[in-house]
Amino acid sequence: MSFEVKRVEESGKPCFQFCGEIDEEAVFLEVSDMPAEAIIDLKDVSAINSVGIRSWIMWFGQFSSTHFQFVNCPKALVMQMNMVEGFLPVKADVLSLEVPFFCEDCDEEKDILFHVGKEIVVEDGQVKLNYDKTSVCKAGCDPELDVSEVKFFRFLLSKSDEQAA
Repeated sequence: MSFEVKRVEESGKPCFQFCGEIDEEAVFLEVSDMPAEAIIDLKDVSAINSVGIRSWIMWFGQFSSTHFQFVNCPKALVMQMNMVEGFLPVKADVLSLEVPFFCEDCDEEKDILFHVGKEIVVEDGQVKLNYDKTSVCKAGCDPELDVSEVKFFRFLLSKSDEQAA
């Protein structure tokens, strides 16, 4: 799937919807009037590779005075937020992300959208998850987080440390 960025309005703010694979063929939208705040919706991003990571960092690097709010972050991008220095812009907040679960009872993998401040809370230098298992799977099932909690949410602690400094 080719990469595309659409600019729309959401809650009175400009929203950039990223769709497709961020790879060597990805062309980012030219923006000459980036506002002070913008929403980045990543719901339809299917993959990213090393060339895409480089393009991502270069594109966001043009807008150092913009405060970005990332929503609907898929696992592939959350992994990059944790591994690649500078992947998440300095002036950025992640508001929602897909959290991967596995239910052995159903033998299913599920990505569930969690919101920072609701199901995910950073408190006293720790990430705490607050959710009902029935919101992840059907009643009677025991779904488990399908990633290392410490590693997957590390970028939130890094942002918390930066804001405290």
